[in-house]
Amino acid sequence: MLALSVEAHRTGCAVVVATGELDLAGARRVLDKLDRLVTEGRDRIVLDMAGVAFCGAQAMSALVRTRARAQRAGGWLRLAAVPPHVQRVFQRTDLDRLFPHFPDVAAAAAGRAIPDQRIPPGGSK
Repeated sequence: MLALSVEAHRTGCAVVVATGELDLAGARRVLDKLDRLVTEGRDRIVLDMAGVAFCGAQAMSALVRTRARAQRAGGWLRLAAVPPHVQRVFQRTDLDRLFPHFPDVAAAAAGRAIPDQRIPPGGSK
């Protein structure tokens, strides 16, 4: 099960907090939520993934599509606080190249990414 909430950050971007699993059903929900934000003109989005337990291929595809759509609208999609087990999946698929590492929502909202910190297979940060 996936829980999503949207908050306004002081910088003006929308912060979507995801808690639970980004499986097939969760991917559809997050895509719908993020697409709705872009349609409403809220095209600067931070997805807080600190509470994400699982991120499947469909969710990754949804994030890539939303990122492209936000960029076409002049905005961006940034992922914040991606747990190490999810970050490893992004690294294995090279999606970490599209989504720089932001340790928390404040850094993502400000655009302050930290240098590439690849997680070794079977290791942790």
